[in-house]
Amino acid sequence: MEHSINRYGLTEVFKPAVTSTVDIVFVHGINGHPFGTWTSENNRTFWPAELLPPFIEEVKARVLTYGYDADTCDSARNGLGQDRIHNHAEHLVATLCANRRIRHATKHPIVFVTHSLGGIVVKRALVHSSGKRGPNTDHLRSIAVSTHGILFLGTPHFGYDTAKWSSWLDNVTRVTLERALHGRLMGALTPNSETLQNIERQFVELASDYHIYYFHEMKPTKVDNNWQFLVDEPSAAPVIRDVERAGIQQDHGHMCVFENEDTPGFALVVEAIQRNAAEASEPIRRRWVIESDVKHRRILTDISSGVENLSNNTAAVQSSEAQSVGDHVATGTVKAKEPQLRKHYLVPWDHVKHFVGREAQLEEIARCLAGQQPQVLVLHALGGQGKSQTALEYCRRWRTDYRGVFWVNASSRSLAIESYHQISTALSGQSQARDKNGGQVIDTVKAELDQWHDSWLLIFDNYDTPDAFPDIRRFFPQGEHGHVIITSRRRDLDRLGAQIELCALSPEESVNLLLRNYSPQEIDENLEIAKEIVWRLGGLALAIDQAGAYIAHRRIPPTNLAKFLEIFETQRKKILSYTPSSVWEYGSMQYGREEDQTKAINAFTTWEMSLKELIRIKPREKEAIIHFLRLSAYFNPDKIEESLFRNYSVKIQKSKEPSKEVPPKRTRWQQIFKLNKKSKPRESNVNSTRTHWLYAMAVRSWHKNDTEQEDSSCQTSEDQWDPDSFWDLLQMLHNLSLVQSIETNVEGASFSLHPLVRDWLLRRDQLIDQQHYMDEAFAVIESIAPVSPKDFLSLGIDKRVALLSHIDSCMLNDELLSEPQNRIGYGERTYETAGKSAHLYLLHGRYDPAEVLLRRVTENVDADITYFTELSYVLARQGEFEQAVALSYQSRQYREKALEERNPARLAFESGLSAALVYLGRYNEAEPIQRQTLQLKQETCGITSSETLDSMNDLAISLYRQARNEEAETLAREVLEICETHLLENVPTRSTSMQVLALALRDQGRIDEAEKIQREALQKTQHHRGMEHPHTLNAMFNLAFILEDTNEDEAEKLYRYTIETSKKVLRKGHPDTLLTMERLAKLLREDGQDEEAEEIEREVSDLKKATESRAH
Repeated sequence: MEHSINRYGLTEVFKPAVTSTVDIVFVHGINGHPFGTWTSENNRTFWPAELLPPFIEEVKARVLTYGYDADTCDSARNGLGQDRIHNHAEHLVATLCANRRIRHATKHPIVFVTHSLGGIVVKRALVHSSGKRGPNTDHLRSIAVSTHGILFLGTPHFGYDTAKWSSWLDNVTRVTLERALHGRLMGALTPNSETLQNIERQFVELASDYHIYYFHEMKPTKVDNNWQFLVDEPSAAPVIRDVERAGIQQDHGHMCVFENEDTPGFALVVEAIQRNAAEASEPIRRRWVIESDVKHRRILTDISSGVENLSNNTAAVQSSEAQSVGDHVATGTVKAKEPQLRKHYLVPWDHVKHFVGREAQLEEIARCLAGQQPQVLVLHALGGQGKSQTALEYCRRWRTDYRGVFWVNASSRSLAIESYHQISTALSGQSQARDKNGGQVIDTVKAELDQWHDSWLLIFDNYDTPDAFPDIRRFFPQGEHGHVIITSRRRDLDRLGAQIELCALSPEESVNLLLRNYSPQEIDENLEIAKEIVWRLGGLALAIDQAGAYIAHRRIPPTNLAKFLEIFETQRKKILSYTPSSVWEYGSMQYGREEDQTKAINAFTTWEMSLKELIRIKPREKEAIIHFLRLSAYFNPDKIEESLFRNYSVKIQKSKEPSKEVPPKRTRWQQIFKLNKKSKPRESNVNSTRTHWLYAMAVRSWHKNDTEQEDSSCQTSEDQWDPDSFWDLLQMLHNLSLVQSIETNVEGASFSLHPLVRDWLLRRDQLIDQQHYMDEAFAVIESIAPVSPKDFLSLGIDKRVALLSHIDSCMLNDELLSEPQNRIGYGERTYETAGKSAHLYLLHGRYDPAEVLLRRVTENVDADITYFTELSYVLARQGEFEQAVALSYQSRQYREKALEERNPARLAFESGLSAALVYLGRYNEAEPIQRQTLQLKQETCGITSSETLDSMNDLAISLYRQARNEEAETLAREVLEICETHLLENVPTRSTSMQVLALALRDQGRIDEAEKIQREALQKTQHHRGMEHPHTLNAMFNLAFILEDTNEDEAEKLYRYTIETSKKVLRKGHPDTLLTMERLAKLLREDGQDEEAEEIEREVSDLKKATESRAH
């Protein structure tokens, strides 16, 4: 056989009698041979072809061996093999790809078996293959996509000892290697080799896709009369979580040679090959499905990009074609166009209006980012000092250095996720489905950027609340070609990367920014007074920019700048007279020094001046405008939608009752946005940036629908919302820098507030009426909140998150600004508001804030039984089952007297009590309650109502937990049949029934049927609730539980994801998390991974003890 094997390239040494489905590829090491490396010196057994085939018959695998020039010396050349590792890797990929393509085996799984240097070559080959995305090289990606397992036998992943190898190879080849060891191939394997480090760093990004098995030599090799290990164990078999490793009782040269089946290491290696080949089919099939989807999205992106740029490029193309034809005629040649990578620049263009100076800081940023990648840089400064503008200017100047520049709004985690959705859409050409915590889109963007071999830049802007957004590193790609810039008012972020602090603008820069609309001569003539102004503004870029906007708006001539100083001082004294000292304790402002406070006051002064100017233009609307702005400050400042105000205004107008939330003697802001029905709606200004035909149609449709729905008694000459008036005010506020950004779409306008502007608005008046604003802000949110759970869940995840972000903001302001006894939920005033907010939190799976609010409202003597029911449910979902039952029994006694037996609220209460009893295993108490409640609901609500169906599911769960599987199956199928017969699109109910049915089938041994049903249930729950909702995590656990005996790998992955996510979403030590950890530990023990299993079991034990100590 030796003579039939090619010295270089691929040779097929075994193929099954039937069509093969798996390729096993052997790659030799240094001084190796595609035949000799794997052949015994004693009996000349070539084990890949002679011993291996009987063990891989069932998996229909063919066996190939690959040869390349890995000789350290050759007598004919007396020199080192000069090919680099990269050349060998490229050749391996090209040769293997061609071999498989002509046999129509491109998508067949691959298992590599490597020895020594061969492992490095294969790692480099997979890195090379994974990066091929071009139209002419995309086929080369098939090797990386199809690879399932890699066996590394004695591979020096972290290099080798040069002296040991020199002596050994000297003996082997009987020539001196003093000169040869400096060659490319050997030099690449030294411990500090940059080549080796780069290969390892790039391969680590791919390693999680492959099943890896490290083997290390357990016998030393004789070197200069000494016995030594040529590749030490730490280099050959690093300890990595979830990666297999083992020793072979042979030396380095013989660990890959097996004379017979009893040779040490044979069983270990062959079993690993056999297992990887058997398991590879389904994972590789799924990977190819994903690969096809990615390729399809790229095609759509290219088409979209081409259509978008066609009109802009037509003239240029025609011109270039004419020139090109002339060139071709002159030279007689036609040059093929080089394919160009598409570049991305997702940066807010309109933010840098008047950038000046910052040259030294920009150069410092460039120097900091010129080092080893990936590099993280934090730009720190006081709010308004110009962090964002400086970052934007860096983007503008250095954009050609990057293939992609992406701007991320890091004001909150939800806004960062929204930015990642925009990035994902730009990269793939289509939008991605949204999940609750954004895990999918984060991973998608990171995976794409990690594959780039070109530089990318991510800017995380306004990262000012790290406590509320602690996992920002989760958003960072790991590829070696990227830069990350973070802008923040926080000084304590040095843990994230290098820091640069932006100081105040220099006097020259400040003057240029202030007087940007004046000629150089006018600036020179008034330089002294201009310097005095910028000195009074503390060099704060935002304050100077706003002062310049005020001067330009008032058309103050340069000779009259002293007048500006007089106005400024008047406003400054006013602010200082009523700004409480507690403003500096406001958490988000982060002012640690007196000079910072002074600068903030100077910024406050400029905003007061801008506001006064707006009031001068609209004197009759003074109170209404101030009211509108102050109310806006209570919402999430990142994006405040017109729909908030519109819905609330219409609600108040239709009720024809005075709004109790509006402070006394205050003009309602609704008045400035009313449309007089006797007159026609104004046409949009053709010069306005809002003029968009789709938006205009939506607004007219909205007016029409609202008019048709109104009662005839409401047909007065007033009332309707005027979107043009709203937009006009936003434009004025934007021009005066009182709002940060404005935009519009088919659903209306929206705007954002700079954090410092929000702080100013919250604190600009004395604290006497903050409670009024708080109440009104909650009332505004209630006006857009859906009434029923079905309506809330139908909103879509992104709208749910946006709605809850406004509630979060109000809750935060309530904690910061209100006295404890006046906070939401305490007392009759905010009783209903707190209950509604808690309900929305509960539906979205955010149990902690729901519990806080429900505990407050249930302290009310006359609290509705619904709130006790929901609190009991939340406690149960938090794993506090004993508390849930105790609360239920405590309130049940007097609720029974207040409510009749068939009252829906009482029935819901009874359902909650029985569910908690079931979780505690108190079935004898629970089942009678469940059956009675179900009967009453059937009689009261009907068989098709969601209340009745949910009770049927509750009873089915109870039956399943009692191992009464056939009864549980029957009841679950009945629910599904009712939903199907009556066309009920109740996703939560159907999903619950399907999961109970799947679990019951699983316990009856009907695994295949159970798996199919549970997968569908998980898909429905995930789509409806989001990836990180507790209900979705529960569905994942159930699927993993079903797969334990049939697909351990997938079960393990599901358990790991569920544990990781549960620790973020649920309380520490939550029973669901602990149960999942216990199941994973059991699975690992059965798989022989005792060490990790013990570690997980210890963690479970510690968490249980901590939970018990807190309970006591």
